[in-house]
Amino acid sequence: MTAAPAAGSSDDADPLTGHGPSHNGSRPALRPLRVAVLHNSKSDAARALLPADAPRDALAELDSQRGVQDYTNALRELGHTVEAFEGDLHLPQALAQFGPDICFNTCEGVRGDSREAQVPALLEMLGLPYTGGKVLALAVTLDKAMTKRVLAYHGLPTPRFQEFHHPDEPLDPALAARLARGGALFVKPNREGTGKGIYKDALVRTAAGVRERVAYLQAAYRQTVLVEEYVSGRDVTCGLVGNLDALGGPGSLHVFPISEINYANYPAGTEPFYSYKLKVDLADDYAYWCPAPLADELAAEVRRLTIETFRVCGCLDIARVDFRLDVENNLQPMILEINALPGLAYNSDLTLCAQADGWSHYQLLQAYFNAAAQRSGLSVPRVLPDLSRA
Repeated sequence: MTAAPAAGSSDDADPLTGHGPSHNGSRPALRPLRVAVLHNSKSDAARALLPADAPRDALAELDSQRGVQDYTNALRELGHTVEAFEGDLHLPQALAQFGPDICFNTCEGVRGDSREAQVPALLEMLGLPYTGGKVLALAVTLDKAMTKRVLAYHGLPTPRFQEFHHPDEPLDPALAARLARGGALFVKPNREGTGKGIYKDALVRTAAGVRERVAYLQAAYRQTVLVEEYVSGRDVTCGLVGNLDALGGPGSLHVFPISEINYANYPAGTEPFYSYKLKVDLADDYAYWCPAPLADELAAEVRRLTIETFRVCGCLDIARVDFRLDVENNLQPMILEINALPGLAYNSDLTLCAQADGWSHYQLLQAYFNAAAQRSGLSVPRVLPDLSRA
C-alpha cells in the first residue's frame, strides 16, 4: 500500500473553521448533546431478513462491531453522551427512551429498493435531526441508473448505460454498437455497494454474455441490473465533508486528496477494476496512491466534478465520488457513482483519503458529525481534536 501525505493547500482547511486542523485540543460543546449512533450490523438477525439463497456478499455493506465502537468513541471524545442502536424494527421505541438531540446515521438497510433511505424516513417522521443525506438523496443515489439519469440531465460525464428489468430486453443500440466495435460492457447490480455482485465476469464482450450476467444478477440480488460502457482507464475516488452554503457555493466543504488504485501491486490476473475481491477479500492489502499522481488541471477537474455531483444529487455532510479516467479520451473523468452514505470504517476509502490529508479516523467521524450538527442548528466544538494524539 502506498499513501503519501498531502501537500499543504487550501484542501488542508478545517471544514468548520476554514483553518487547518487544530493542534490545541478541542473545546467542549456549549451543551453536550445526546447522540444516537444508528447502524446496521453484520449479524444473524440481519441475515434472517434475507432470502435463504442470498449471495455470500449480501451483508458486505453493514457495520462491524469495531466500526460501531469507533463511531461511538469518536463522538464521546467530543464530550457528548452517546449510545448505539441497531436500525431495526425496535428503533422507534429505543429512540423514544433515549431522547437524542441528533442521530449519527450509518444505516445501510438490509432489504428494500430504497433501503438506505428507510431510517432517515423514520427519523423525519419522528422529527429528529440526523447526519448525512436526506430521504430523497439516499433513495436516488442508491439507485445507480437513476443517479446517472440525474448526472446526464445536468450535463455531467457518465458512461452510457441501460437498466435491465429482464434479461431478454433489447440491448440499447449504442451499447450494441460498442460490442460490435470490439468494446466491452460492465454489468452490476443496480442498487448495491461495496463491490457486491462485481466479480471477474462483470466485464462482458458479447450480447449473450450480457444476458447471461443480467439473468444471474437479477435472480441473485432481486433487483434491476445496470449495464454500462466499460471505460478503460484509471480508478480514482474523491471524497469530501461539509456542506454547500445557502446559495450553492462551496460553503464549508472540505475536499480530501484524490486516491487512485495501484493495480500494478496486485498479482497477475487480478481483475482491472474495483471488484468485490479487491474491495473486501483483499482489503488488508489494498494498494493505492493518495494523493493520486494527477496533473494539477486534471485533479482540479475531478474535484470540480465531485462537488457538482454532490450538489445535483442533493447530498449533505459527506460523500465520495468514484471515477474512471478514460485512457481513450485524454483521461476524461467519467463519473461512475456517488456514495452519499460512504463507508466510514478504519480502512474505508474515504478514511484513507482523510488520513493522507493528515486527519485521523476519529477526526473524519467528528467532522461529519459536526457538519450535520451545525446544519441542524446545534452547538458543536469549533475545532477538531489534537492531531498529535491521532
